[in-house]
Amino acid sequence: MATVSRGKKGDGRQSRAVPVRARAEASRNAIMQAAMALWRTKGFAATTVTDICKAAGVSKALFYVYFSRREDVLLSVEVFTMRDAHQAAKIMAERSYELADVITVVVDALERQCRNYPPELIFEAVLETYRIERRTLSDGATENELTFLFLEPFQQAARDGKFPAGADIARCARIAQVMVSDSIRCWAAGDFRDPLRPESLGREIAGLVLAAQG
Repeated sequence: MATVSRGKKGDGRQSRAVPVRARAEASRNAIMQAAMALWRTKGFAATTVTDICKAAGVSKALFYVYFSRREDVLLSVEVFTMRDAHQAAKIMAERSYELADVITVVVDALERQCRNYPPELIFEAVLETYRIERRTLSDGATENELTFLFLEPFQQAARDGKFPAGADIARCARIAQVMVSDSIRCWAAGDFRDPLRPESLGREIAGLVLAAQG
């Protein structure tokens, strides 16, 4: 009987945990949605944590349960996601292609994502990725850990013979990622007025990457 009783108590705790998790997720989502709405109307720089909390209907204490800084909310929104970019690169690799084509489809996928957000937000997101890279480098990060955008597509391209033998693929991916990040930063700083031109950017980056390995 004692064993059954303990089992019932355990089941009760488990059943109570489900709505607690649901409420926590709802609060976190409310903060993210409120932040996005404010960033679209007030801009990133003019929006404070207090503004976000008021709009989300949560306390600042609860905000800091989920996020350490305002910038952490920006990262959680996932302005840049690799899923679409990597899927586009995989599809590209199924037919005849050159290295510039891989870079072009990745940049094109990022461009389409960026246009869903205000330019200022994209600019801040790029700057925050630079800050993260600086922190991770100081913590001893490897080249592979900083090449999340192009490492996988470039590894496939290397298997397909698109790089010289012995090329440092991680280094190539790092160079390409830095160039794309800086191009997007400049594009966002100009409020998307000028086109990003993924094809010309892809050719330029591929030429530089391959020249560096020549």
